[in-house]
Parts: sequence; structure tokens; C-alpha cells
Amino acid sequence: MEAKVCTLAPLWRRDSVSEDLVISDLHYDKRVFKGVDESRAWPWLLEVVDHPRPDLLLSCGNWGMAISPEEFEELLRRTTVLTIYGNHENVSVLAGLRNVRDGAPVLMEDARIYEVGGVRIAGISGIIASRPVVRKGVPRKLADDYVEAARKLKGSDVDVLLIHEIPALRDVHPGVRVDYATTAALEAIRVVAPKLVFNGHMHHSLYTIYRFGDIPTLYVRVDSSQKHRHYAIYHVEEEKLEIWGDIRVAAKIHLHAFQGASPPGQL
Repeated sequence: MEAKVCTLAPLWRRDSVSEDLVISDLHYDKRVFKGVDESRAWPWLLEVVDHPRPDLLLSCGNWGMAISPEEFEELLRRTTVLTIYGNHENVSVLAGLRNVRDGAPVLMEDARIYEVGGVRIAGISGIIASRPVVRKGVPRKLADDYVEAARKLKGSDVDVLLIHEIPALRDVHPGVRVDYATTAALEAIRVVAPKLVFNGHMHHSLYTIYRFGDIPTLYVRVDSSQKHRHYAIYHVEEEKLEIWGDIRVAAKIHLHAFQGASPPGQL
């Protein structure tokens, strides 16, 4: 079955996308958690968006429980937003949000391609459980359903894939369990074989960059919580990826350098 394609317009540009800003695990909550004031997450995000003025904001989920339609309107007046959900969400708020320019939903559908200025973006929401339960209002997926969503994207030339579930990459996540959930997430990446896959969910470090050896894919994880405050900027026309911490560049990757077969490894 061929994946459905939805074409969106960036808020400010008409035909092309120059910069995508990517976050994960904002964890906006009205509390202090393990010494971190999570209520600062939303004003921090607005400041981050005001700095590069991205054409598109992508999120791998875990916005936090304090998000509201009113505050989200401030963000949607600044940029076009596409997101999947993670495991710590107010899904009902996300499901009701619409982008300003064309009214397109903010919350992505699984296995659907969103084409924005020529960039083909897809996502698979949530994390995987042994049975299809709903916890704190957030659905969990079965491993088979997760991989099936990926199969619907196979051969669709996806540029950017957003996932929240952690893949079984022991080289970069030594503490991750290799089980039905992490194995399914890894299989999904290999099935889709996107140019870039963005991920969250883990908070052990600021960010992770990993090059697959068997597929032409670069794996990127960022922690945008107030503990680490990191995010990615994908410069589409320059084929360049930057990892930022607040207003400082932490890493730069030129994607054309990884075209073709390469040995796997953390960068």
C-alpha cells in the first residue's frame, strides 16, 4: 500500500523550506522535578524559535502535560509545527491544534508523508507495549502495529522520520534493553531507511548522533528538556545539520559526507 501524501505550506515561505528546527521531550509541566523547573520550558522554546526563525518546527513528542491551546497559538503564529506524540502528553490538546496558514493538523498521522517545501516527513507516534493499553490518556502500540506503520512508508523516499520509541542501538544507548519494543523501533528505521531519523525519550546525555552502516540513514536524538536544553537545526538547502544547546552550536554535520556506504558508528 502506498503511503498517503499531505502537502503543507511553511508559514512564511511559499515554495521551499530552508531550516527545520527539531525538538524532543520538552516536558513542559508546572512543577519542579529533580531540581529542574519544568515551567520554564515554554518560554525557553519561544525564545529558541525566535532565534533562527525556522520555517518548520518538528517534534518527536513528550511536550508535557501543561501545554494549552492558548499558549500553543503563540508558537503557531511563529512557525508551522508537525509533531508525533510520545508517552508524556496531553494528546487531546495536540489533536485539536491546527497550523495557521493552511489549517493542517499539528499532530501527524502514522505512516503518512507530509511534504513541506519539497521535504518529505513522516512519523510513528508513541511507545510500544506488550498489549494495546492507554496510560494517562496516551495510547501504547503493539510491536507488530509499529512495524506495519513503517512498512507503509517503505520505498517512499522519506527525508525525515520522527519516532519516540528508543531503537535497540547498544553502541549509543548502553543501558537500553534489547526487547520487543526497542527491536521493533530499530526494524522500523531500517524498513523506512530515511535520510534522517530523529528520536527522543532518553535523557542520559545532551544528544546522540549515529551513522547506520547498512542503510543511508543518520540517527539523531536530542533532549530538549530544561535539564539539557538541546535541539537540532536541519539546513535543508545546505544539507547541513547542527545541534544547538541554548544559543550555542554543539555539533555540525554535513550530510553529503555520508552519502553511500559507510561503516556504522557514533559521531
